[in-house]
Amino acid sequence: MKKLLLLICAILLSGISFSQDGIVLSQENANEKGITPMWPKCERSRQTPTQCFDNKLRNHIIASFEYPEIALSEGLTGTVTVEFIINKKGKVEVLEVTGAHRHLQREAIRIIRAIPKMDAPGKWGDKPIAIAYTVPITFLKPQ
Repeated sequence: MKKLLLLICAILLSGISFSQDGIVLSQENANEKGITPMWPKCERSRQTPTQCFDNKLRNHIIASFEYPEIALSEGLTGTVTVEFIINKKGKVEVLEVTGAHRHLQREAIRIIRAIPKMDAPGKWGDKPIAIAYTVPITFLKPQ
């Protein structure tokens, strides 16, 4: 019975969850409904807002990436998963960081926190909402 309740809770929380700030949608749900936050300069892009957001996020991670010196010297590698939201004001808030060593986790957090403020947050109708994202960042020892 407890396992069934945990399964039901996990399913409910994986799609839409509610917080003190209101509704939080996952990236997949936001993309399906066309309410992705507007990354700066994406409104002038020929891509859809979702495609532009995904490309800008990928480029941001690549451009901001710096392998921590201590991690290099210790030979640390691995994948860090960062869960964050773009809040109702279009700003990034890191929720959870998992995987790899703490030195790599700190770098992943720094990269995500450096995401610029969005021109417009995600919306549900006319209401601004928070959108949740999960991003894996893999650290491989340079050759």
